[in-house]
Amino acid sequence: MTVMNEILSFEAVGMKWNVLDKLENGYFCIADSIEDRKFGKNNNWKESTIRKELEELVEKIEKELGIVLPEFERNLLSLDGQTEYGTCVDKVSLLTVDEYRKYRSKLPNTGDWWWLITPDSTESNDDSVWIAVVSPRGYFNGYCCNYRGGVRPVCIFPSSIFESEE
Repeated sequence: MTVMNEILSFEAVGMKWNVLDKLENGYFCIADSIEDRKFGKNNNWKESTIRKELEELVEKIEKELGIVLPEFERNLLSLDGQTEYGTCVDKVSLLTVDEYRKYRSKLPNTGDWWWLITPDSTESNDDSVWIAVVSPRGYFNGYCCNYRGGVRPVCIFPSSIFESEE
């Protein structure tokens, strides 16, 4: 793949990816939604069934592109300021509410609901089921983790895959 001026989107591993940002360690990208899934048994991203399923995507990307995806930290701060879920490190993840706000101008409405990893609150505040989602019209809302929503993976692709060989 070659970056000419500024890449906005590209295809990799059978998925369309949109570049959200150029970071020190590569390009922060989001994929179009893959099939709808339940978030999990609770609103803690560390325990999410989606997070576990995305590990297969990591393997597919790394194998097919011959790269190692960099890990990046995920902040699981809830909408009401609870910090008990802490942080975690992923190679492929979903956006947080703060990242959604930051990159909103690069994220057109999709017509579907899709998951974020930011919980409304946490178990210590009697809420272990509500999590943020993006609505078909682009606003975020609370959604029960047992419902089904779209999955839009994010990851950092190393800059090397965009460089042309000269």
